[in-house]
Amino acid sequence: MGSILMVYGCGSVGLRIASAAKAAGLETSVGGRNPAKVAEAAAGLGVPWRSAPLDNPAGLASLLRGVQVLVNAAGPMAVTAPALIGACLRGGCHYVDISNELTVFLRAWPLDRAAKRAGITVVPGAGFATAVVEGVAHRVLRKVPDAGAVTIVRSSPGGNRSGGVRRTSSELLAAGGWSVEAGQLIRTPDSIRVFELPEGPRAGVPIGSGEVFAVARATGVPDVAAYYTSRLGPVLSRLAVPLARHWARTGFRLPSAPGRAPAEHGGPADPGGPGREPSRVWVQASNSRGAVAEGWAEAAGTETTAAIAVEAVRRLESGGTAGVLTSGALLGPGAALAVPGIRHGG
Repeated sequence: MGSILMVYGCGSVGLRIASAAKAAGLETSVGGRNPAKVAEAAAGLGVPWRSAPLDNPAGLASLLRGVQVLVNAAGPMAVTAPALIGACLRGGCHYVDISNELTVFLRAWPLDRAAKRAGITVVPGAGFATAVVEGVAHRVLRKVPDAGAVTIVRSSPGGNRSGGVRRTSSELLAAGGWSVEAGQLIRTPDSIRVFELPEGPRAGVPIGSGEVFAVARATGVPDVAAYYTSRLGPVLSRLAVPLARHWARTGFRLPSAPGRAPAEHGGPADPGGPGREPSRVWVQASNSRGAVAEGWAEAAGTETTAAIAVEAVRRLESGGTAGVLTSGALLGPGAALAVPGIRHGG
């Protein structure tokens, strides 16, 4: 069997994916930037390990030697993905990541020809944050096949978060809102909307995340926008969001609450887990005649991410289409919703 290499495998989501891959019978190894942490993680899993910094092309070449598929679980992926994709292109290794960062998608897609020449597949967003949204979008679009607009709203549980998740969240917040309008990516004003979700009315903050690009690319719908719910309500959100974006752009991050274990990676907020609410996504499709269809899905984000990433590796191990693909294009539009533990409806 091929080998799956988990970069920054000592992170919670990396360990979860590596463990799931090993349990699925894949020859699994872990890797990352900090040799001591990676060695400790590998010992706990009983798998081989390698380490190399991202700014060392020779080291990354050694890291990938004999590896068939690389899964990047090291955040923030706007920083890690370019170096690792480049190493995969040079080494002929398939690349998968679990990002939901718009920057990762925008940098990956111009590499489509290079990936085809190298005979590899590059798949950003093979995790809950993007793959499940893409699945729900395809589901609602079957009810409104001529839809001109798709709106995505994510509700993630609160709680303490790891340093990597907080850095990723800060970068997404600092980037501001982005949407696709008439097929073009544009900046979105900080206008707070109120959505009637299955769990009740929620204020939504526009944000530029990878699912906007992935859904527009995968479906061809000309207008796609994404929001994350705010626990502050519409009035306080209108006051707080500009200030929060300013803090994020200056690099300020609130510290983790003392005495609490960090939550695991599932997107810009906690993924859900024991004692936590699950991550939820809600998707609405509409056309110019007023037809509307809605769908939703919820799950513990980290467990779902691990299952989706492992399934992506299995597909690539058996051969895939070279080039840059969305996770839905690799797995099939409904595959993410079939992962055990996901509830969906609408």
